[in-house]
Amino acid sequence: MSINRCDSLILEIGSLIIDNARYTEDKWIGLALMGNFSFGQERMSGYVYYEDGDFEARTPKGFDVLDKVGELREAMKIERNPDGKAWHQCLIHITKPGMKINVMFEYDDPERWTSKRISRDMSDYAALLKPPI
Repeated sequence: MSINRCDSLILEIGSLIIDNARYTEDKWIGLALMGNFSFGQERMSGYVYYEDGDFEARTPKGFDVLDKVGELREAMKIERNPDGKAWHQCLIHITKPGMKINVMFEYDDPERWTSKRISRDMSDYAALLKPPI
C-alpha cells in the first residue's frame, strides 16, 4: 500500500518538529502545536509538557514547520475534501516514548484551539492543548 501525499506530509511535519533545535535537548514527554490559519493569518502556538506536570510555551525555531503545515492544508483541500473546504486550525500532538504523532483538524470553529482570555497564567490554554500523556 502506498502512502498518500497528506499522510506523507504529516510524517514529514513530525520529523521537522522532533528534529527542530527547540525540541531536541529537552526532557519533555509531550508537545502540542496549534497551526492557525483562521481569518487570513498563518501562525503557530504551542507547549511542551514535562513528567512533573510542568509546561512551557514553545514553538519551533524558524518557519519550516509552519510552511509544511500550510502545505498539508492545501493538499488536504485537494485530496480529502471534494468541496475544497480548508480547515482553520490543526492541533499536533507528539508524545514520548515512541514519538507518537496525532493530528486533529478543525473545519467549523476558527477559534476552537485559540486562547479565549488573556492572562498572565496560561495554564488553562496549556491544558486545552495538552496531549493525552
